[in-house]
Amino acid sequence: MKNFVFLYAGDNRNCAFDRVFSGKSALGRSLKWASDIEDCAGIIVLASNSNEVRVKTEIEREGVENVKIIAKENWNCSDLIGEMAKEMAASKTVNAIYSSADRPFLDSKLTKEILECHEKYIAEYTFADGYPYGFAPEVIHSGTLNILSSLINEKYKEEGKAEISNECIFNLLKKDINSFEVEAVLAPKDYRMLRFDFSCGTKRNALACKRLYDKALEKNASFDAVSFSDLAEESADVQQTLPAFYNIQVSSKYNSAPVYLPHENPGDVNMSLENFSQIVSRIAEFSDDGVVGLSAFGEPLLIENIDAYAAEVLKHEKLSVLIETDGTLVTKELAEKISEISNDRVIWIVSVDAASPDMYSKIVRNGSFEKAVSSISVLEPLFPGNVFPQFTRMNENEGELEAFYRYWHDSNSPSKGKLIVQKYDDCCKSLPSRKPADLSPLERNVCWHLKRDMTVLSNGDVPLCRQFAFASTIGNVFNEGLEEIWSKTLATVEKHIKGDYGEKCRDCDEYYTFNF
Repeated sequence: MKNFVFLYAGDNRNCAFDRVFSGKSALGRSLKWASDIEDCAGIIVLASNSNEVRVKTEIEREGVENVKIIAKENWNCSDLIGEMAKEMAASKTVNAIYSSADRPFLDSKLTKEILECHEKYIAEYTFADGYPYGFAPEVIHSGTLNILSSLINEKYKEEGKAEISNECIFNLLKKDINSFEVEAVLAPKDYRMLRFDFSCGTKRNALACKRLYDKALEKNASFDAVSFSDLAEESADVQQTLPAFYNIQVSSKYNSAPVYLPHENPGDVNMSLENFSQIVSRIAEFSDDGVVGLSAFGEPLLIENIDAYAAEVLKHEKLSVLIETDGTLVTKELAEKISEISNDRVIWIVSVDAASPDMYSKIVRNGSFEKAVSSISVLEPLFPGNVFPQFTRMNENEGELEAFYRYWHDSNSPSKGKLIVQKYDDCCKSLPSRKPADLSPLERNVCWHLKRDMTVLSNGDVPLCRQFAFASTIGNVFNEGLEEIWSKTLATVEKHIKGDYGEKCRDCDEYYTFNF
C-alpha cells in the first residue's frame, strides 16, 4: 500500500455535519471519497476533542472501514505536519493525500490524475491549480513531510503556530520552493478569479455548496470538478450567498473633508446604539460571521460612546469590527477601552493620504496630518497587526506615493510595515477623474461588492451598493428582514453574469475591488 489519506476536521465546522446532500454530510461524502482511493493503507481523521464523537458517528453511518481518529483540543500547522509525518513513518507508506474533511465535492477522477502526475514526475508535492478550492486534495511525499516537520519545528516556528488554512502546507513549501519538486495538474480554464471555496467551514460556503449540489441534480450535471466549476460560474445564487461585509453609517457627520468625499450627507442623523445593536444581532443570525464596519459616509469617532458600538459587535464571537477614521479623534483612552474588549477582532484604517503636511493640506479640508500619523503610534501597540495607514492614490498625491510606501512599509515604522494603497473612486463618474492609472481588468467580472457587501445608512436604508447611497434604496432594515433585502440584489448579479451592467454600473470601476 502506497497511500495514506488524512482528513482535517480539527476545528468546529458544524456545517460539515449537516446532512443536506441527499441525506449525507460533507464529512460523510469526503469519507466516501477517501475510501475509494486506490492502493490506500488507511484513513486518518484529524478531529478536535469537541467534535470527536460526531466524527465517529459519521464514520459509522457511512460504514467506512480502516479509519483512525486523532483528536486534539486545538490544531496548528506544526501539529498537522508533525502528525502526518509520524503516521506516514509508522505505516511505511509513500504518499500522504491530504484534504479538509468538510469538502463534499472531492473529485475521484481528479484525485487519480494528481496521483498519476505525482508518480510520473517523481514529485515531492502535487496539487491541482486553477480550480476552486474543494475539488482536489494535495499529495505530499513522506520524505517531504519529514523535511517540513523539521523546518517547522526549527526554522519556521512562527509559521508552525499559525491556524490551519487551505494553503498552509503550500505556504510552508514556498519558504524554500526551489528545494522541492512541485507539480501541478492544471484546470482547463482558470477559475481562481471567482474565489470559490466549496467546503462547509462557514455558513456562507456551506450555502454555496448546498445550492451547487441542488443545481447539479436539477440539471443532471456530471459530478466532477470541471462541470461543477462551470455550473458555479453561471449561477448567481452560488456566487452570492451571504454578506461578508456590512458597512453601517453610525455617524452621518464628517470630521474632515478629503477631495474624494463621495457624498455630502443630507441631514444630520446618527444611528442610536439601540438600533445598531438590533442590526448587529440580526447580522450574526443571518451571516453567522463577517466584518461590521462603523464608517460608511461619516466619522465614527464623532460618537462619544463609539466603544459601546464596537462592544455590540464583539459580543458575537464570529464578527469583527472595522473602524475607518481620519485619526484626529483617536485617544489612548478610547483605544484602551476597545482593546480591553478584543484586540484581534478590531481593524483600524487611518486615512493619511500623503507623505507630507503640505500635500495633506491640499487633499484634506479641516484635517490634521500630525494627528493622523500620531494616531498610528497610539493604536498599533494595542491592536498589533491590525492598524493600517491608508493612501488614496490620486493625480494630486501620486508624487508622494513612493515616500509613503517606503516609510510605512518599513517594519520599524509605527504601523510595523502594514499599509493600504487605495484606488481612487470617482463614484460612477460623479466626481472628477483623478486616477493616475487604470488598474481595471481586461475583462469585466461580476461586481464583488454586489456579491459580498451590504451598506446600511443611519436611517436604516439599504442602497443596492455604496455607489447608490442617498440616490435609491432597496429596503430598510428597520422595516424588513436582512434576508428579504439581500435577495433583492440577486437580479442585478444575474444581469452582471450575462454582461448586462445597466447605466450606473457601466460607469463604475469598483467592481473588481474586494473588501473581505
